[in-house]
Amino acid sequence: MDIEARLDKHDELFVDVLGRLAKIESQLEHTATKEDLAEMGATLVKWMIGLVFGASVAAITIMTFVLNNAVPKAPPAQPAPIVIQMPPYK
Repeated sequence: MDIEARLDKHDELFVDVLGRLAKIESQLEHTATKEDLAEMGATLVKWMIGLVFGASVAAITIMTFVLNNAVPKAPPAQPAPIVIQMPPYK
Protein backbone atom coordinates (compact mmCIF):
# COMPACT_ATOMS: atom_id res chain seq x y z
CA MET A 1 0.00 0.00 0.00
CA ASP A 2 1.49 3.28 -0.96
CA ILE A 3 1.59 6.37 1.22
CA GLU A 4 -0.96 8.26 -0.86
CA ALA A 5 -3.63 5.55 -0.31
CA ARG A 6 -2.89 5.45 3.41
CA LEU A 7 -3.18 9.22 3.66
CA ASP A 8 -6.52 9.12 1.86
CA LYS A 9 -7.73 6.46 4.28
CA HIS A 10 -6.61 8.59 7.23
CA ASP A 11 -8.33 11.64 5.72
CA GLU A 12 -11.58 9.68 5.49
CA LEU A 13 -11.25 8.62 9.13
CA PHE A 14 -10.46 12.21 10.13
CA VAL A 15 -13.58 13.48 8.37
CA ASP A 16 -15.62 10.76 10.08
CA VAL A 17 -14.20 11.73 13.50
CA LEU A 18 -14.96 15.41 12.84
CA GLY A 19 -18.54 14.50 11.91
CA ARG A 20 -18.94 12.53 15.12
CA LEU A 21 -17.51 15.39 17.18
CA ALA A 22 -19.96 17.81 15.57
CA LYS A 23 -22.80 15.45 16.42
CA ILE A 24 -21.61 15.19 20.05
CA GLU A 25 -21.32 18.98 20.33
CA SER A 26 -24.88 19.45 19.07
CA GLN A 27 -26.13 16.90 21.61
CA LEU A 28 -24.25 18.64 24.42
CA GLU A 29 -25.85 21.95 23.50
CA HIS A 30 -29.29 20.40 23.97
CA THR A 31 -28.61 18.79 27.35
CA ALA A 32 -30.11 20.19 30.54
CA THR A 33 -28.17 22.83 32.41
CA LYS A 34 -27.68 22.93 36.17
CA GLU A 35 -30.47 25.49 36.49
CA ASP A 36 -32.84 23.23 34.58
CA LEU A 37 -31.94 20.31 36.82
CA ALA A 38 -32.42 22.41 39.96
CA GLU A 39 -35.82 23.56 38.72
CA MET A 40 -36.87 19.99 37.94
CA GLY A 41 -35.69 18.90 41.39
CA ALA A 42 -37.71 21.64 43.08
CA THR A 43 -40.79 20.69 41.08
CA LEU A 44 -40.31 17.04 41.99
CA VAL A 45 -40.03 17.91 45.70
CA LYS A 46 -43.26 19.94 45.51
CA TRP A 47 -45.10 17.07 43.86
CA MET A 48 -43.78 14.55 46.38
CA ILE A 49 -44.82 16.72 49.34
CA GLY A 50 -48.27 17.21 47.82
CA LEU A 51 -48.59 13.50 47.10
CA VAL A 52 -47.59 12.48 50.63
CA PHE A 53 -49.95 15.08 52.14
CA GLY A 54 -52.85 13.96 49.95
CA ALA A 55 -52.23 10.27 50.65
CA SER A 56 -52.06 10.98 54.39
CA VAL A 57 -55.36 12.86 54.35
CA ALA A 58 -56.99 10.07 52.36
CA ALA A 59 -55.63 7.39 54.70
CA ILE A 60 -56.80 9.22 57.83
CA THR A 61 -60.24 9.76 56.29
CA ILE A 62 -60.60 6.10 55.34
CA MET A 63 -59.37 4.88 58.74
CA THR A 64 -61.79 7.20 60.54
CA PHE A 65 -64.70 6.00 58.42
CA VAL A 66 -63.80 2.34 58.91
CA LEU A 67 -63.26 2.65 62.65
CA ASN A 68 -66.53 4.53 63.13
CA ASN A 69 -68.51 1.93 61.20
CA ALA A 70 -66.65 -1.29 62.04
CA VAL A 71 -67.87 -1.69 65.62
CA PRO A 72 -71.61 -2.30 65.84
CA LYS A 73 -73.31 0.31 67.92
CA ALA A 74 -75.25 -0.81 70.98
CA PRO A 75 -78.98 -0.35 70.67
CA PRO A 76 -80.22 2.63 72.61
CA ALA A 77 -81.07 1.79 76.21
CA GLN A 78 -84.77 1.69 76.86
CA PRO A 79 -85.97 3.82 79.72
CA ALA A 80 -87.26 2.06 82.76
CA PRO A 81 -91.00 1.55 82.69
CA ILE A 82 -93.08 3.96 84.74
CA VAL A 83 -94.92 2.12 87.46
CA ILE A 84 -97.73 3.90 89.22
CA GLN A 85 -98.84 2.28 92.44
CA MET A 86 -102.31 3.01 93.59
CA PRO A 87 -103.34 2.72 97.17
CA PRO A 88 -105.59 -0.26 97.79
CA TYR A 89 -109.33 0.33 97.35
CA LYS A 90 -111.45 -0.02 100.50
